[in-house]
Amino acid sequence: MNDAAKLFNEKLNDIIRECMRFCFLSRGKEFQLEKCEEFEKIKEEAINLKNEAIKVEDEDSANAMLSSEEIINSIINELEMWVAFKDDNSNAAWDYLIDAEMSTTNAIRAHSIAAHWEKNAERLNKLESLLFPPITFLSPGMIIKYGECSICGKEYGDCNHIRGKAYMGRFCSRILKDVEVEEVSFTNEPANKHCLVTAIIDKGVTRDFLTWKQINSLSSILIDK
Repeated sequence: MNDAAKLFNEKLNDIIRECMRFCFLSRGKEFQLEKCEEFEKIKEEAINLKNEAIKVEDEDSANAMLSSEEIINSIINELEMWVAFKDDNSNAAWDYLIDAEMSTTNAIRAHSIAAHWEKNAERLNKLESLLFPPITFLSPGMIIKYGECSICGKEYGDCNHIRGKAYMGRFCSRILKDVEVEEVSFTNEPANKHCLVTAIIDKGVTRDFLTWKQINSLSSILIDK
């Protein structure tokens, strides 16, 4: 890792320690929004350092800055979650929490500098059950006929790139080009926690599952209890 990346991460760790004081429901919304703005600016710095490392093909530094970028995303999303609760928007709060979890996982995958972030992953996971009711998730079953590697553009599986691994500041992903959806199943262990049942019919009344408030239209998949 180059000197600029090392200095940035030392500074970032100090800023994170100070910011974590505001990652609680009781903290003032105005402070949480202020921290979001602060971290957006810090993220721009991380992205610029990442791009500079990519230009000189310094993969270790590029991946380190990608990891830092994802750590910052995780903090911003958590702060946004607390703000969403205060705005009485539980569905947005759930999405922010899941995005925070995903960013934490990405940070750990990208570089070893985020190894200490494992504890944050555990903390965020606990918040799911502490802040939200037990949720039913959805999982699509599909036949993937053709998927493209996001790194090299070849058919995924015909190259050496591994989905979820960082390469020169970018995560490898499989871009689905030709799929056939066979089914949608209920599951307790989804690949994507954004895929969830958001409304139910309870005694003839349609309700938002997270808030239990009555809703007038069916825009979601429902479970008839």
